[in-house]
Amino acid sequence: MDKREMGWKKIEELAGQSGIDSMKAVEEFSPRLAKLALEFGYGDVYADDQLDLKQRALVTLSSLITQGDPGRGLAYHFRAALNVGLRQEQILEVINHCSAYAGFPKSIHALHIFKDVLSQDETTN
Repeated sequence: MDKREMGWKKIEELAGQSGIDSMKAVEEFSPRLAKLALEFGYGDVYADDQLDLKQRALVTLSSLITQGDPGRGLAYHFRAALNVGLRQEQILEVINHCSAYAGFPKSIHALHIFKDVLSQDETTN
């Protein structure tokens, strides 16, 4: 299996059909960026077996929160974290924990995004 195929497989495992749809939207607009994300991000980084998907979700969320992600990436990765089995309480604790390192504004911003994700998911189920 080549890195592109591995990338698509990992996205499906991580985020399901919504992840595939998101990456296809990127691919339509910027095939080069999608290629980089698929082959390196998902085909190389996520394919390594030293961390499982739950651990990777924790690392990704803490990184996005501390960077002050404006929302789209955080929303995607909050859904992915829930999809791979992290509980709502665990995700809330990541947000809480990041307040000590990134500050309260970034953590509160992340909390609002997570709350929106949960309420959107409730309305679609």
